[in-house]
Amino acid sequence: MWTRTTVAAAALLASAALLAGCGASSGPVADAASHTPIRIVDDIHHVIVLNSPATRIVTLEPSNVEIALDLGLKKHLAGIDASTIEYTPAPWKAQLRGLKNIGPSYPGISVEKVVDAKPDLVITGPGVKGISELAKFHIPVITLNPNSVQGVYHDILLVGKATGRTAQAQALVSRMKKQFTSVESEVKALPRPTVFTDLGGLYTVGPHTFLNSLIGMAGAQNVAAHMSKQQWPKVTAEQVVAADPSVILIDGGGTSISQEEQTAGFSAIRAVKTGHVFEVPQPSYIDTPSPAMVMGLKELVRLLHPKLADK
Repeated sequence: MWTRTTVAAAALLASAALLAGCGASSGPVADAASHTPIRIVDDIHHVIVLNSPATRIVTLEPSNVEIALDLGLKKHLAGIDASTIEYTPAPWKAQLRGLKNIGPSYPGISVEKVVDAKPDLVITGPGVKGISELAKFHIPVITLNPNSVQGVYHDILLVGKATGRTAQAQALVSRMKKQFTSVESEVKALPRPTVFTDLGGLYTVGPHTFLNSLIGMAGAQNVAAHMSKQQWPKVTAEQVVAADPSVILIDGGGTSISQEEQTAGFSAIRAVKTGHVFEVPQPSYIDTPSPAMVMGLKELVRLLHPKLADK
Protein backbone atom coordinates (compact mmCIF):
# COMPACT_ATOMS: atom_id res chain seq x y z
CA MET A 1 0.00 0.00 0.00
CA TRP A 2 1.37 3.40 -0.98
CA THR A 3 1.52 5.94 1.83
CA ARG A 4 3.95 8.58 3.00
CA THR A 5 5.59 5.84 5.06
CA THR A 6 6.06 3.56 2.07
CA VAL A 7 7.54 6.51 0.18
CA ALA A 8 10.10 6.77 2.95
CA ALA A 9 10.65 3.02 3.02
CA ALA A 10 11.11 2.85 -0.76
CA ALA A 11 13.50 5.78 -0.67
CA LEU A 12 15.54 4.12 2.07
CA LEU A 13 15.76 0.88 0.13
CA ALA A 14 16.59 2.64 -3.11
CA SER A 15 19.20 4.92 -1.60
CA ALA A 16 20.72 2.13 0.42
CA ALA A 17 21.27 0.04 -2.71
CA LEU A 18 19.25 4.91 -4.15
CA LEU A 19 -14.48 12.81 2.98
CA ALA A 20 -16.12 12.89 4.15
CA GLY A 21 -17.10 13.84 7.68
CA CYS A 22 -14.68 12.66 10.31
CA GLY A 23 -15.96 11.03 13.43
CA ALA A 24 -18.85 8.67 13.27
CA SER A 25 -20.73 7.80 16.43
CA SER A 26 -18.38 7.37 19.37
CA GLY A 27 -20.80 5.22 21.33
CA PRO A 28 -20.03 1.70 22.50
CA VAL A 29 -18.90 -0.83 19.92
CA ALA A 30 -21.94 -2.41 18.32
CA ASP A 31 -22.60 -6.08 19.10
CA ALA A 32 -19.86 -6.02 21.77
CA ALA A 33 -21.81 -8.54 23.82
CA SER A 34 -22.03 -11.02 20.97
CA HIS A 35 -20.07 -14.23 21.47
CA THR A 36 -20.33 -15.33 17.85
CA PRO A 37 -16.79 -15.63 16.42
CA ILE A 38 -15.95 -13.10 13.74
CA ARG A 39 -14.12 -14.54 10.74
CA ILE A 40 -12.01 -12.10 8.70
CA VAL A 41 -10.04 -12.72 5.51
CA ASP A 42 -7.62 -9.83 5.04
CA ASP A 43 -5.95 -8.44 1.90
CA ILE A 44 -3.05 -10.92 2.03
CA HIS A 45 -5.52 -13.80 2.40
CA HIS A 46 -4.82 -14.48 6.06
CA VAL A 47 -7.79 -15.76 8.02
CA ILE A 48 -8.31 -14.11 11.42
CA VAL A 49 -10.93 -15.27 13.88
CA LEU A 50 -11.97 -12.92 16.69
CA ASN A 51 -14.04 -14.21 19.58
CA SER A 52 -15.74 -10.80 19.86
CA PRO A 53 -15.42 -7.33 18.29
CA ALA A 54 -12.01 -5.75 18.94
CA THR A 55 -12.01 -3.06 21.62
CA ARG A 56 -8.26 -2.37 22.00
CA ILE A 57 -6.78 -1.60 18.60
CA VAL A 58 -3.30 -0.65 17.41
CA THR A 59 -3.19 0.90 13.93
CA LEU A 60 -0.10 1.23 11.77
CA GLU A 61 -0.12 3.76 8.90
CA PRO A 62 -2.26 6.91 8.57
CA SER A 63 -4.82 5.25 6.31
CA ASN A 64 -5.77 2.72 8.95
CA VAL A 65 -6.20 5.25 11.75
CA GLU A 66 -8.32 7.44 9.45
CA ILE A 67 -10.66 4.51 8.84
CA ALA A 68 -10.80 3.76 12.57
CA LEU A 69 -11.52 7.37 13.48
CA ASP A 70 -14.28 7.68 10.89
CA LEU A 71 -15.88 4.58 12.39
CA GLY A 72 -15.90 6.32 15.78
CA LEU A 73 -13.23 4.11 17.32
CA LYS A 74 -10.92 6.70 18.90
CA LYS A 75 -11.51 5.55 22.47
CA HIS A 76 -10.67 2.01 21.38
CA LEU A 77 -7.28 2.95 19.91
CA ALA A 78 -4.61 1.52 22.22
CA GLY A 79 -1.75 2.77 20.08
CA ILE A 80 -0.68 4.35 16.79
CA ASP A 81 2.69 4.40 15.04
CA ALA A 82 5.05 7.34 14.54
CA SER A 83 4.28 7.68 10.83
CA THR A 84 0.61 8.16 11.66
CA ILE A 85 1.49 11.06 13.92
CA GLU A 86 3.76 12.56 11.25
CA TYR A 87 1.71 12.12 8.10
CA THR A 88 -1.99 12.02 9.02
CA PRO A 89 -3.64 15.10 7.44
CA ALA A 90 -6.39 17.36 8.71
CA PRO A 91 -9.07 16.90 9.88
CA TRP A 92 -8.03 13.52 11.32
CA LYS A 93 -4.74 14.81 12.73
CA ALA A 94 -6.47 16.80 15.47
CA GLN A 95 -8.07 13.59 16.73
CA LEU A 96 -4.69 11.97 17.38
CA ARG A 97 -4.10 13.99 20.53
CA GLY A 98 -3.84 11.76 23.56
CA LEU A 99 -3.25 8.54 21.62
CA LYS A 100 -0.26 6.38 22.56
CA ASN A 101 2.72 6.46 20.18
CA ILE A 102 4.13 2.92 19.88
CA GLY A 103 7.08 4.16 17.78
CA PRO A 104 8.11 3.62 14.15
CA SER A 105 6.61 0.86 12.05
CA TYR A 106 9.12 1.11 9.20
CA PRO A 107 11.24 -0.77 8.61
CA GLY A 108 9.88 -2.63 11.63
CA ILE A 109 7.83 -2.32 14.77
CA SER A 110 8.93 -2.52 18.38
CA VAL A 111 7.22 -5.77 19.29
CA GLU A 112 7.63 -4.93 22.97
CA LYS A 113 5.79 -1.60 22.62
CA VAL A 114 2.96 -3.16 20.66
CA VAL A 115 2.57 -5.93 23.22
CA ASP A 116 2.67 -3.38 26.06
CA ALA A 117 -0.34 -1.63 24.47
CA LYS A 118 -2.31 -4.85 25.13
CA PRO A 119 -4.23 -4.80 21.81
CA ASP A 120 -6.80 -7.37 20.86
CA LEU A 121 -6.29 -6.35 17.21
CA VAL A 122 -3.50 -4.78 15.13
CA ILE A 123 -4.36 -3.23 11.76
CA THR A 124 -1.34 -2.82 9.50
CA GLY A 125 -0.18 -2.49 5.92
CA PRO A 126 2.07 -5.00 4.14
CA GLY A 127 5.81 -5.36 4.60
CA VAL A 128 6.13 -4.27 8.23
CA LYS A 129 8.91 -6.23 9.90
CA GLY A 130 8.16 -7.80 13.25
CA ILE A 131 4.45 -8.26 12.64
CA SER A 132 4.78 -12.04 12.49
CA GLU A 133 6.28 -11.97 16.00
CA LEU A 134 2.91 -10.89 17.40
CA ALA A 135 1.55 -14.39 16.81
CA LYS A 136 3.66 -15.56 19.75
CA PHE A 137 1.57 -13.28 21.95
CA HIS A 138 -1.73 -14.37 20.36
CA ILE A 139 -2.39 -10.86 19.00
CA PRO A 140 -4.57 -10.95 15.85
CA VAL A 141 -3.30 -8.91 12.89
CA ILE A 142 -5.28 -7.67 9.90
CA THR A 143 -3.25 -6.51 6.89
CA LEU A 144 -4.89 -4.02 4.54
CA ASN A 145 -3.48 -3.54 1.04
CA PRO A 146 -6.21 -2.27 -1.30
CA ASN A 147 -5.36 -2.01 -4.99
CA SER A 148 -8.37 0.06 -6.06
CA VAL A 149 -11.01 2.40 -4.72
CA GLN A 150 -13.34 -0.61 -4.51
CA GLY A 151 -10.64 -2.27 -2.42
CA VAL A 152 -10.73 0.65 0.00
CA TYR A 153 -14.49 0.22 0.38
CA HIS A 154 -13.90 -3.47 1.09
CA ASP A 155 -11.32 -2.67 3.75
CA ILE A 156 -13.54 -0.15 5.51
CA LEU A 157 -16.25 -2.82 5.71
CA LEU A 158 -13.68 -5.35 6.92
CA VAL A 159 -12.56 -3.05 9.76
CA GLY A 160 -16.20 -2.40 10.58
CA LYS A 161 -16.84 -6.13 10.84
CA ALA A 162 -13.80 -6.70 13.06
CA THR A 163 -14.78 -3.94 15.46
CA GLY A 164 -18.55 -4.34 15.59
CA ARG A 165 -19.06 -1.21 13.49
CA THR A 166 -20.73 -2.79 10.48
CA ALA A 167 -23.52 -0.21 10.23
CA GLN A 168 -21.09 2.70 10.56
CA ALA A 169 -18.82 1.18 7.91
CA GLN A 170 -21.70 0.72 5.48
CA ALA A 171 -22.80 4.31 6.04
CA LEU A 172 -19.25 5.61 5.48
CA VAL A 173 -18.84 3.64 2.25
CA SER A 174 -22.23 4.83 1.02
CA ARG A 175 -21.29 8.43 1.73
CA MET A 176 -17.95 8.09 -0.05
CA LYS A 177 -19.62 6.53 -3.10
CA LYS A 178 -22.09 9.39 -3.37
CA GLN A 179 -19.31 11.97 -3.14
CA PHE A 180 -17.21 10.16 -5.73
CA THR A 181 -20.18 9.85 -8.08
CA SER A 182 -20.86 13.57 -7.79
CA VAL A 183 -17.29 14.45 -8.74
CA GLU A 184 -17.15 11.91 -11.57
CA SER A 185 -20.32 13.34 -13.09
CA GLU A 186 -18.68 16.77 -13.25
CA VAL A 187 -15.69 15.53 -15.25
CA LYS A 188 -17.44 12.91 -17.38
CA ALA A 189 -17.81 15.09 -20.48
CA LEU A 190 -14.44 16.84 -20.19
CA PRO A 191 -11.31 16.03 -22.25
CA ARG A 192 -9.12 13.47 -20.47
CA PRO A 193 -5.56 14.74 -19.92
CA THR A 194 -2.70 12.26 -19.87
CA VAL A 195 -0.87 12.31 -16.55
CA PHE A 196 2.47 11.25 -15.15
CA THR A 197 2.72 11.26 -11.36
CA ASP A 198 6.22 11.50 -9.88
CA LEU A 199 6.23 10.07 -6.36
CA GLY A 200 9.91 10.97 -6.00
CA GLY A 201 12.93 9.76 -7.96
CA LEU A 202 10.65 8.76 -10.88
CA TYR A 203 8.81 6.21 -8.80
CA THR A 204 5.27 6.36 -10.09
CA VAL A 205 1.74 4.96 -10.10
CA GLY A 206 1.40 1.61 -11.79
CA PRO A 207 -1.69 -0.44 -12.65
CA HIS A 208 -3.80 -2.18 -10.03
CA THR A 209 -3.39 0.60 -7.46
CA PHE A 210 -5.96 2.73 -5.70
CA LEU A 211 -4.18 5.88 -6.93
CA ASN A 212 -4.40 4.70 -10.56
CA SER A 213 -8.15 4.25 -10.14
CA LEU A 214 -8.42 7.63 -8.43
CA ILE A 215 -6.69 9.31 -11.39
CA GLY A 216 -9.22 7.69 -13.71
CA MET A 217 -12.12 8.87 -11.55
CA ALA A 218 -10.68 12.40 -11.79
CA GLY A 219 -11.17 12.27 -15.56
CA ALA A 220 -7.57 11.59 -16.59
CA GLN A 221 -5.40 8.83 -18.01
CA ASN A 222 -2.36 7.56 -16.11
CA VAL A 223 0.41 7.08 -18.68
CA ALA A 224 2.49 4.96 -16.30
CA ALA A 225 -0.20 2.30 -16.07
CA HIS A 226 1.26 0.83 -19.28
CA MET A 227 4.95 1.26 -18.40
CA SER A 228 5.19 -1.61 -15.92
CA LYS A 229 3.17 -4.39 -14.34
CA GLN A 230 4.43 -3.35 -10.91
CA GLN A 231 2.16 -1.36 -8.64
CA TRP A 232 4.71 1.34 -7.79
CA PRO A 233 7.48 1.09 -10.42
CA LYS A 234 10.54 3.22 -10.88
CA VAL A 235 10.57 4.29 -14.53
CA THR A 236 13.14 6.01 -16.72
CA ALA A 237 13.11 9.57 -17.98
CA GLU A 238 13.06 8.14 -21.50
CA GLN A 239 9.81 6.30 -20.78
CA VAL A 240 8.17 9.48 -19.54
CA VAL A 241 9.40 11.48 -22.53
CA ALA A 242 8.06 8.83 -24.91
CA ALA A 243 4.65 8.92 -23.16
CA ASP A 244 4.56 12.73 -23.55
CA PRO A 245 2.00 13.43 -20.78
CA SER A 246 -0.01 16.63 -20.92
CA VAL A 247 0.23 17.00 -17.12
CA ILE A 248 2.93 16.06 -14.61
CA LEU A 249 2.01 15.83 -10.94
CA ILE A 250 4.70 15.91 -8.27
CA ASP A 251 3.41 13.96 -5.30
CA GLY A 252 5.94 14.68 -2.57
CA GLY A 253 9.42 13.20 -2.72
CA GLY A 254 11.12 16.55 -2.20
CA THR A 255 11.24 17.43 -5.92
CA SER A 256 10.42 21.01 -6.95
CA ILE A 257 8.71 22.00 -10.18
CA SER A 258 11.92 23.47 -11.56
CA GLN A 259 13.85 20.30 -10.71
CA GLU A 260 11.21 18.18 -12.41
CA GLU A 261 11.28 20.34 -15.54
CA GLN A 262 15.09 20.07 -15.67
CA THR A 263 15.05 16.26 -15.75
CA ALA A 264 16.95 15.07 -18.81
CA GLY A 265 14.69 15.21 -21.87
CA PHE A 266 11.67 16.61 -20.05
CA SER A 267 11.86 19.93 -21.93
CA ALA A 268 10.32 18.08 -24.89
CA ILE A 269 7.25 16.95 -22.91
CA ARG A 270 3.93 18.73 -23.49
CA ALA A 271 3.38 19.24 -19.77
CA VAL A 272 6.65 21.12 -19.44
CA LYS A 273 6.14 23.11 -22.64
CA THR A 274 2.71 24.30 -21.52
CA GLY A 275 3.54 24.88 -17.86
CA HIS A 276 1.35 22.03 -16.64
CA VAL A 277 3.75 20.66 -14.03
CA PHE A 278 2.10 20.89 -10.61
CA GLU A 279 2.95 20.00 -7.05
CA VAL A 280 0.13 18.19 -5.28
CA PRO A 281 -0.80 20.55 -2.41
CA GLN A 282 -1.69 17.84 0.10
CA PRO A 283 -0.19 14.50 -0.99
CA SER A 284 -1.69 12.64 1.98
CA TYR A 285 -5.16 13.10 0.50
CA ILE A 286 -4.37 11.17 -2.67
CA ASP A 287 -1.84 8.57 -1.54
CA THR A 288 -3.69 7.35 1.54
CA PRO A 289 -6.24 4.58 0.85
CA SER A 290 -8.83 5.84 3.29
CA PRO A 291 -11.78 8.26 3.49
CA ALA A 292 -9.22 11.00 2.73
CA MET A 293 -9.45 9.93 -0.92
CA VAL A 294 -12.66 11.95 -1.27
CA MET A 295 -10.64 15.09 -0.60
CA GLY A 296 -7.86 13.71 -2.78
CA LEU A 297 -10.18 13.25 -5.75
CA LYS A 298 -11.34 16.85 -5.46
CA GLU A 299 -7.71 17.95 -5.26
CA LEU A 300 -6.86 16.02 -8.43
CA VAL A 301 -9.80 17.56 -10.28
CA ARG A 302 -8.65 21.07 -9.33
CA LEU A 303 -5.20 20.31 -10.76
CA LEU A 304 -6.29 18.41 -13.87
CA HIS A 305 -9.33 20.49 -14.81
CA PRO A 306 -8.56 24.06 -13.69
CA LYS A 307 -11.33 25.55 -15.85
CA LEU A 308 -13.87 23.43 -14.00
CA ALA A 309 -12.37 24.46 -10.66
CA ASP A 310 -12.72 28.12 -11.64
CA LYS A 311 -16.47 27.83 -12.20
